[in-house]
Amino acid sequence: MDPGLTFRYFAYGSNMWGPQMRSRCPSAKLVGKATISGWRAAYDKPSVDGSAKLNIRPVAEGSVGGVLWDIDDEERELLDLAEPLYDPVDTEVGLTYSYAGAPADVGPYDWYVSMVERAAEQHGLPVPSACTLPDPLAQGVRPADESDLPLLQDILSEGLAAGGSRYYSHPGELGWWMYHADDRHPFLWWVQGEDAFSIVDRSRDREIFVFGRPGKPLMPLVEWSQRLLGGRGEVAWVSEQDPELESDLRKRDLEPVFSWIAYEWDLDRHPTPEPRLPEGWSIRAVNGEHEADERRRASHAAFESSMDPQTHLERYLRFMRSPVYMAERDLVVVREDGRIGAFVVWWADSSGIAQIEPFGTHPEFQRMGLGRALLHHALNDMKAAGMSMARVTTDEPRAANAFYSSVGFENVGRLRNWALPSAP
Repeated sequence: MDPGLTFRYFAYGSNMWGPQMRSRCPSAKLVGKATISGWRAAYDKPSVDGSAKLNIRPVAEGSVGGVLWDIDDEERELLDLAEPLYDPVDTEVGLTYSYAGAPADVGPYDWYVSMVERAAEQHGLPVPSACTLPDPLAQGVRPADESDLPLLQDILSEGLAAGGSRYYSHPGELGWWMYHADDRHPFLWWVQGEDAFSIVDRSRDREIFVFGRPGKPLMPLVEWSQRLLGGRGEVAWVSEQDPELESDLRKRDLEPVFSWIAYEWDLDRHPTPEPRLPEGWSIRAVNGEHEADERRRASHAAFESSMDPQTHLERYLRFMRSPVYMAERDLVVVREDGRIGAFVVWWADSSGIAQIEPFGTHPEFQRMGLGRALLHHALNDMKAAGMSMARVTTDEPRAANAFYSSVGFENVGRLRNWALPSAP
């Protein structure tokens, strides 16, 4: 296929939901709503998970509403693979898929219908009603979005306050993930009732993050999330101090494949040094959107990002304009000419635990003490805000680990990803 060419796709089911569509075809760009004539929609296509999925069948009179996406030609194969048992059909508005076999003799799972309904609601479209089935792996699961963020953060905050061996992401970190999302790695957010949630990364990383209130079993939601990834997902951020969860994962033939290092600073026990900067540098908060591109430039270089600069800037502006953004906690080290040498965002929580995410130093200004000074400044801010503990995690190599130790953080153990062993 010629590079740069696209095809138009008509989605009428779960692919109307943007996160799912982009997880399958990252290039997908929303065009708008459309209707096809001579079709009817019904939940009657048999699925490999034992339920039914939405389908369209030709009729003399009828119509189906849906959403149009423009997708790069090179991703057509990805879309075909994501639609097993469906046959491609050319319609008056674009390519779509239909199943022509015998109708399923079961109904759709509740979470699937909930996803279709959520997508249809976002686009102002009607959807066919259905009698749903509870999913035997994990009942009561539904898609989550920004409106569910307070609930998800409350689950994490309760877990942090309870302590124990299970690792919890930070509520602020969750807001960062949601509003500074990398569209090349779309997360699918799911919540189960009021007690647990899962974040599923359908990109090539195929990671699964599962969190629940203290005492809530996690394996049903882990297994449900694994099914979405065809059993090839990595269960992420499992503390090596959580033998119960590790045992459950081993029973399902998973093994550790990747590690992060967790660091802490006890703000109640250990003094926080005063920052020391080279002459000509100062520490302050980002001073409005006019500094967004310079702040982005420092981050882009520090993390050696391959994202194009304009998209990277749009991500950062989206974060700055989000309800989770607090300018006074978006700190930078600035040279007299306005160049940003280092940056950090820190997050507070009612549990008294603060999180550093993200943190970095522009390569041109490394080994000058800028990052060390900035972290010490942030730690003092955390203590003044009533925080008792500061945390940071890194998957970087030995140099990053040596840096955090030299700054004064304590290595408190590994967080490991678990996955099925690779084929020999």
